[in-house]
Amino acid sequence: MDVGRVAEYFGIFHTPPLNNTTTPPLRPTQDTGAMGGGAQANIIVSPACELGTCAPNDEIIVVGGYTHAELLAHTPAPCDDPARCGVHVLRQCGVTGRLTHLSTNAIGPNVAFIVRSPTNPSILYASTERIDDEGEIITLRMTPDFRLVEETRIKAGGRSTCYLNFNASREWMMAVNYWDARVSMLKLGKDGRPDIEAVRDPRSVLQQPGADYVDRVKPTREEHWKFRQRWPHSHCCVTEPYAGLVHFVVDLGLDKVFTYRVNSKTGVLVPKGSTRLPPGKGPRHLVFHPSVRSAYLVNELDSTVSVFKVNIPEEWTTPHHWDAGACREDGCEEPGAVLELAQCLSSLPEHEQGKTTISPQGIWKAASHSSEIRMHPNGRYFAVGNRGHDSIALYSVDQSDGTIALVDIVKSGGECPRNFNWTCGGKFLVVGNQNTNCMATMSFDEASGALKIVHEAAGVTSPNYVYAIPARELPSLISNADDFGGALPAIAA
Repeated sequence: MDVGRVAEYFGIFHTPPLNNTTTPPLRPTQDTGAMGGGAQANIIVSPACELGTCAPNDEIIVVGGYTHAELLAHTPAPCDDPARCGVHVLRQCGVTGRLTHLSTNAIGPNVAFIVRSPTNPSILYASTERIDDEGEIITLRMTPDFRLVEETRIKAGGRSTCYLNFNASREWMMAVNYWDARVSMLKLGKDGRPDIEAVRDPRSVLQQPGADYVDRVKPTREEHWKFRQRWPHSHCCVTEPYAGLVHFVVDLGLDKVFTYRVNSKTGVLVPKGSTRLPPGKGPRHLVFHPSVRSAYLVNELDSTVSVFKVNIPEEWTTPHHWDAGACREDGCEEPGAVLELAQCLSSLPEHEQGKTTISPQGIWKAASHSSEIRMHPNGRYFAVGNRGHDSIALYSVDQSDGTIALVDIVKSGGECPRNFNWTCGGKFLVVGNQNTNCMATMSFDEASGALKIVHEAAGVTSPNYVYAIPARELPSLISNADDFGGALPAIAA
């Protein structure tokens, strides 16, 4: 099936097909292979949401899935059916929110972050998590039958690669590695693909202070379960939206947020400063308000959300200002700090706050840990996940000063809501419940802030990352057979 036919079928644009061959409606692929290989997932599909009957504002959702739990720093429920493990591709109906399975692809181990190339819309990047060796960054293409085909793999420069981002010129990719707190810089070619020759050696790799513990001591994941903050753990790299030049790296182990510029000529991360948080927070992910100078940080270890006033020094945002200079060190409670603390609210109901439990591995820990944070497209709300309490907390954002108020906490529809994303312009929130192998679609009422589960889909194994692409962008996403030498390759077993 060609790209024009795919787009025509979805009603994205109305051009005649490239030939006169009658093409049947798209259906989920049926071939099987290791880690999924396109195997049909057990998702119940309503007849009202079959392909071709939904509105053209559908969403294509790519879902990362764990494949080898023994390689991870943490302990998701094991995959009991290897034929259903891998990266899943789903389609969401833009009217009802229902999910239809399109393919499960034997890609791994442990794809845990997915993002589209900012310069080449036909490319997806995925990163892999493992603590026994370097993670990898995989370049993927999507076929007309919604399978994912691997193009390249490169080493990520660290272990348990959990987050990818790009500098302002889009010439460099930043890869964040959780296990050894390394942030590596990878050169991208003009076509968006990794420059293989440039990334082999040399490669700029920055390691947070104290993270050499991993290289010296070689800790086990059992030690990590007991002592989450014994050594640094960088968790994300987020770019502020105001100048688009300053990058914030959140470190769970150090209770710090580091700030950097990227020298776009050399690809070197230039330290600008850091902000200290109160001890024991365990910061995980950061988002910025799109217009108000505020940032929101979800703290994994104590299940809270910190609200900051953003005070980026003007000299940090001067184009081509890469000089290191003096590295600024702030405490978040200091007036004028780069991230100046304004609020801190729990993401749990009052009666759940402070509860502890003993894990299946015999580790005493908090009963719930926060996971993801996602700003709604309108900037008036954001959502936070709670693993353990198995819920989604929704906050409203004051548009004058960026302060927040808890609106509601609703159950996630399964266990361990590790990741989720807004879809269809913010009409729905799609949640991946990692330990129950299921997805939940929640409708969202912008006027009241109400979240309500409207569809649940079983059989999506170990969902850990939810990446949404509007179906109207399919013409630029889907690859023709000609792109693969005239024939679409089968997914390797």
